[in-house]
Amino acid sequence: MTKRKTRFRIGLDARGIFMPRPRGTGRNLLDAYQLIPPMCPEWEFVLYHQRESADVMLGNHPNVRTRRIDIPGDRFDLWFQTRLPLAAWRDGVDLLHLPANAAPAWSPVPFVVTVHDLMPLTIADGQSPHGRDAFRRGVERAVRGAVHLISPSNATRDELCQRFGVSHERITVIPWAPDRGVARVLGDAAPAGLGSLGSSARAEVERVRARYGLDGAWLLNFSGSSPRKNAAGLVDAIACLSPETRGDLRLVLVGCEPASFRVELEARARRLGVQQYCRLLGFVPHEDLPGLLCGARGLVMPSLCEGFGLPILDAFACGIPVLTSRLSSMPEVAGDAAVYCDPRSPESIAEGITRLLYQPIAEQLRLAGCVQLRQFSWERTARLMCEVYERCLSESVRRGAGKSVIPSSQPETCGAEV
Repeated sequence: MTKRKTRFRIGLDARGIFMPRPRGTGRNLLDAYQLIPPMCPEWEFVLYHQRESADVMLGNHPNVRTRRIDIPGDRFDLWFQTRLPLAAWRDGVDLLHLPANAAPAWSPVPFVVTVHDLMPLTIADGQSPHGRDAFRRGVERAVRGAVHLISPSNATRDELCQRFGVSHERITVIPWAPDRGVARVLGDAAPAGLGSLGSSARAEVERVRARYGLDGAWLLNFSGSSPRKNAAGLVDAIACLSPETRGDLRLVLVGCEPASFRVELEARARRLGVQQYCRLLGFVPHEDLPGLLCGARGLVMPSLCEGFGLPILDAFACGIPVLTSRLSSMPEVAGDAAVYCDPRSPESIAEGITRLLYQPIAEQLRLAGCVQLRQFSWERTARLMCEVYERCLSESVRRGAGKSVIPSSQPETCGAEV
């Protein structure tokens, strides 16, 4: 990037960062914004949030301030639709980053929007018709009003272009990277360390093993009540495994919320006679996830659709093999470092698990995961975000906050089956 001479002010809808239990977008933004402010010391960053929460580990950056704004009750999404745009305008923000798939109907400040996925519009995922309509309106406002759009994957970018008629030049693909919490646990151990975990990682594995009563080997899945996560298909696949393959293996499903969903899955596993092989966990503290990953025999992620597929990179960082689907963004992230399956076929998932557990294939996948991981880093993500901000600001200054056309030239990636 060229040397910046103008002091710009960037606003961020940081509600995801300040959630009591940051997940998904919130954790990704937190990882990115630990690096972005020091990359742009001449800029100011204002992080808007809506509620008090525990301290956010952003680091002590002199060019960052947080600002809580609120509306009692917040009916009709007024915080996002009016309070945030007005606050940004009054604070003299030059560019507002809206990181959650939507834009307000009105904004006096130029904005850039991250569209992570279009899943409510593409897959039956438990959304009500009202929810789908609201999601569509938010994306349509983003497409109409944003100076520029960001997506985490080529798959999401291409779907945006196809569904909403957006030109590729208006979208920059900025992929995420492995959870920085995983890196902290691994310490100096190399990614995909081929079984040679450092002492801190081994200690974490033993801690979570004791905490969750995992006395044998396990496979890990980040689940939830969303049908696209395919938890039911995974339980069915465990029932399809041969007794020899299953052995004392456990399938650990993390994030099975609400409790009623766990009850449904437990009943399903009981009907199939595999309840003793399935551990269904609700919310798991973020600090326990690296140990659960590092100690697992593999990550199983036969999702029907993903906007990116961040757990795949976390698995690569922990040196465990991956099973996933050849759908949406998952091959783009996993490359040739995964076993692929048909997520709609329990038999295909079971066959993939069998291959994943075969030691020569597992070793091959770990090596390939280490190579694939080199394409993704938070430093690259932060740099690309800064470049988008800078180009949007330059175009807004030159054209008076109108829509700009910002060339984007991310390399295409594809994966081959292992």
